[in-house]
Amino acid sequence: MSLQISKDEKVFIDSHYGVVVHRDFKPLYADDTYANYFGYSNADAILSLPSLLDLIAPKEQQKARQTYQDVMSGKLKPGVRSYKNIDNSGNELIVLTVDHVIEWQGEPAMQITIIDLSSQIEMQRQLKASEKRYRELVDGSIQGILVHRNFKPLFCNRAYSDMHGYQSEQVLLAQDSILPLITPQFHQQAWEENAALLNGDVENIKAEVKGIKRNGETIWLSLLSRHVIWDGEPAVQVTAMDITEQNLLKEKLEHQANYDGLTNLLNRRASSELLVQQFNLLKQAGKPLSCVMIDLDNFKLINDHYGHLVGDEVLRQFAKVSSQNIRQDDIMARWGGEEFILILPECSHAEANVIAQRLCQRLNQVQVDTEQGRLNFSASMGIATMEPDTLASACVAGKISTVDQLLVAADRALYQAKRNGKNCVVCALQG
Repeated sequence: MSLQISKDEKVFIDSHYGVVVHRDFKPLYADDTYANYFGYSNADAILSLPSLLDLIAPKEQQKARQTYQDVMSGKLKPGVRSYKNIDNSGNELIVLTVDHVIEWQGEPAMQITIIDLSSQIEMQRQLKASEKRYRELVDGSIQGILVHRNFKPLFCNRAYSDMHGYQSEQVLLAQDSILPLITPQFHQQAWEENAALLNGDVENIKAEVKGIKRNGETIWLSLLSRHVIWDGEPAVQVTAMDITEQNLLKEKLEHQANYDGLTNLLNRRASSELLVQQFNLLKQAGKPLSCVMIDLDNFKLINDHYGHLVGDEVLRQFAKVSSQNIRQDDIMARWGGEEFILILPECSHAEANVIAQRLCQRLNQVQVDTEQGRLNFSASMGIATMEPDTLASACVAGKISTVDQLLVAADRALYQAKRNGKNCVVCALQG
């Protein structure tokens, strides 16, 4: 997502997450929380650093450089990563970072949200290194502790039962199995890891799973599982940490990176990736792929006459109505400004025309309330299709055989729709 922010704006992440913006590791913005993580009193101390690489452990600096280059060039998606950092006293910190490409003063930059994981990781190290220390921590631990044998619970502490919404440890231990506390998609993984631990194939296993509380709510857990002997027989001990908030933050930032903030449709970068994926998939399968370029008619006049707030509402209404009038597997995205793209997998030229004509007619019925009365709006659409014979042979003269050709053909059809008087659909001619 291309997000516009300025120096004077407050970055929108909750205060207990540190935030910094940099370009080639030259700091452009930092908040006080970020500075405090590294032992500095305020953000100005961070901005005075020649490079943020000074805050990264030397062995991880090359990794950080490569990740920055790959994300900024589009080779790597923005995501969540972990690094060893160094504070101003030389102490090592283990942090979770969430990177996000933004625009800063008109040029691309990288925003980093940082979460200090040092205390949690150190606690896990201590639990693994010392059984005595582990026993001392069990009852009062903020982490959930569970012992099970083939998922039959044998022991748990209060923190674990609380995590899953049980009023006491005894109520949870009365259950026949803890598998209902894990979403079905992770059951196969759980059985495989359980067997590996009990057979002695691995010493311990770290995993993240999606769980289910007793009331049906979702919870994400970071699990450290290891083989133990319980009452003289093999069992599995699990240390669980609730990372629901962390995963929600990750999902929020990934959504911001891939979706348009106004319409909540996919943005151009994300939809371009999906278009390439669909092209490659359908090319191999010999199935059609249609693309519809859409432009709202006279949108500049709407903004000039009614104001940008009304213009924004028109964009939102278009997104809402479009999403209601396409198939479940179709992809509608904001291409830029008042221009949109509709990707129709396994949809022939004729079928795409039916969908586009229906959408065009449906938009004519939408009205937006303004201070000057109700406003109607319309859209022009251009369709291009890669038909099965085109996909099977990329050498057929005049046929669409690449993603770029598909987009160009759809764009030309859109311009023809504009020349035809707007508020209509034009299909690109196949060679």
